[in-house]
Amino acid sequence: MKKTLPFLAVLLALAACAPYEENDIELPAQPAAPTFSMEFLSGDSNRVVVKNTSAGFFDHSFDFPGGIPATSKRGVDTVFYTKAGDFAVTLYAAGEGGGGVSKSSKIVKITQDAKASCDPMVSLLTGSCEAAGKCWTFTQAAEAIRVGPVPGSKEWYKSPVNGLQSAQYDDQFCFYFEGSKFLYMNNGLTVDPWNGYVAVGFTPPTNLNWLISKGTGDAGLDQIILPAGTFIGTWDSGPVYDIAKLTETELVLRSTITNKDGTPGTGWFEFTLVKK
Repeated sequence: MKKTLPFLAVLLALAACAPYEENDIELPAQPAAPTFSMEFLSGDSNRVVVKNTSAGFFDHSFDFPGGIPATSKRGVDTVFYTKAGDFAVTLYAAGEGGGGVSKSSKIVKITQDAKASCDPMVSLLTGSCEAAGKCWTFTQAAEAIRVGPVPGSKEWYKSPVNGLQSAQYDDQFCFYFEGSKFLYMNNGLTVDPWNGYVAVGFTPPTNLNWLISKGTGDAGLDQIILPAGTFIGTWDSGPVYDIAKLTETELVLRSTITNKDGTPGTGWFEFTLVKK
């Protein structure tokens, strides 16, 4: 006797084979290009104030290749350019409701390299702006090196009294006003953070320069800027340092941890140096 599938079973089977269709979801239109303004900081041809003048965006970010900082999510920020040249400034803005991201760009022309002037901070750093310069070395007191997740923190590490290696205590970091020259003297050895923190032979580069950038650090701190690949304190820091404290005899610097390839890592250093 031939059996037939019940009518309901046939319908269910057909429904299971039918392609699934969903009503179209209409996304918001691509937002219009954002707008922003740029103007030089009064009396300074190397610092540019940028301001997001857009409205109706969910989020935004600035991109400043060649500037310090390199990026910013602030509505108003000041960018410092150490070298002369033409630099692109780009503002990215995300539309509300998932409409996508739009951008707009402008070119800022920097006419000259930044130069240090002998103000009180530079005088403290270099030794009264005299030719002899001024050198700094790690303090032998506790917490010469502090490491933590945020600027000024020490949850991850704090060095004890005389707790650094001799190859660290004999390092000198020297600043000269004349020519804005920076010199790292390591007596032949530098502690390698990517090789078990052992002291290895290392010849520091020469003909380096430093600059002070006013107010561009965390919480508006001034910064010391060195060339890429150069460092103060430990090899896996820099090349930009926030100046947390500077007196005639003490220099406290903060820096993000730097990966071996030069990219920013996770966490912050704080170094306490004293006049040599």
